[in-house]
Amino acid sequence: MKIHSFSAKTYDEFKEKLTGLISLNDFNPTLAFAFVSTSFPLAEIAKEFSKHNIKLFGETSSGELLFNNTESGVFDNSGVFTLLDINTNYFKLKLFKRRNSTSFDFGKQVGNFIVGHFTNPSVIIGASGLDLDGQRFVEGIKEIAGNDLVMFGGLAGDDGKFEETFVFDENTVSNSGATLIVFDNTKIKLTGMATSGWVGLGMNLTITKSDGNVVYTIDNKPALDVYLEYLTINVDDMPAIGLEYPLLIKRKDNIDALRAVTGIDKEKRSLLFAGSVPEGSTVMFSSSPGFEVVESTKSKVLDFADNNPESDLFLLFSCVARHLALGPMVEEEIQLVIDKWNVPIAGFFTYGEIGTNPGKACDFYNQTYTLVSIKEVK
Repeated sequence: MKIHSFSAKTYDEFKEKLTGLISLNDFNPTLAFAFVSTSFPLAEIAKEFSKHNIKLFGETSSGELLFNNTESGVFDNSGVFTLLDINTNYFKLKLFKRRNSTSFDFGKQVGNFIVGHFTNPSVIIGASGLDLDGQRFVEGIKEIAGNDLVMFGGLAGDDGKFEETFVFDENTVSNSGATLIVFDNTKIKLTGMATSGWVGLGMNLTITKSDGNVVYTIDNKPALDVYLEYLTINVDDMPAIGLEYPLLIKRKDNIDALRAVTGIDKEKRSLLFAGSVPEGSTVMFSSSPGFEVVESTKSKVLDFADNNPESDLFLLFSCVARHLALGPMVEEEIQLVIDKWNVPIAGFFTYGEIGTNPGKACDFYNQTYTLVSIKEVK
């Protein structure tokens, strides 16, 4: 599999570098990943890939990352582009618009497309729309495709503004939709891992009124007021500061879930989260212990490397909270991938992550480092 990646600060730089790659004699890309700031002209980017008959998986981001032999760094307000020369029989790409579907029903719609292609499918997926309930969306997909589905991806960002996010392919841009690539897992093997490291803080709280991913009251107090009081912040600091202090949900399956704030309603004093926060749940605030998070991630990457020594390309869907909380340390847990595999790693900082840990069903996460290896089977 031939792969070329590059970053760009402007649309003109993107177009110049893309033109240069297309002109290479020994490179005929059929598929591309684009993770870009909302400051870029998305429709124009799409047209460039369409013009060259390249299928495009695109999402807007809240920070971009690229580590390869020529570039190494974490960027803001930029674009990262990865082009692959891959057999078109090995994958199917589709963009869905959500329209008026619930998050769960939208997931089922996507699930029907997944099972319609290949006997052993695996999936890279992205979704836009700040009101999407990521947990219910993933549950809807699994309702159709089953718990054994291998799936990785993330919710689009918008440079930390929390106003409007987008997914796009080579033809369409959508602020409420999903884009996905279904691979033939016998030809293109996807493996990966998801890890967080955030730890609980303080006392247990109870979600006393919620509806899906909207929380109205916590311990019978307005949810927004609870956050403002606990974090000693002003309403204008939300939802951005809330990303670093998500709720840790103590689930009945003994697998804790993290839920990050993605929006607020000042009048109703409610909070919008990236995924479901069930009424009656026991929760607590959580935060990053900093250096320990990075060391934990590095340890789990090394464990993953022991069982997956080969890869052609890595994609990383990392929560924007890691970018904010870890600062420059965030590069340490990314650089290790280059050190171990010496293949490119491209990705972006998300508003929610979707991943599959070895031996587990795929799930929806927040505050997570979600790494996926793409390897052509020969």
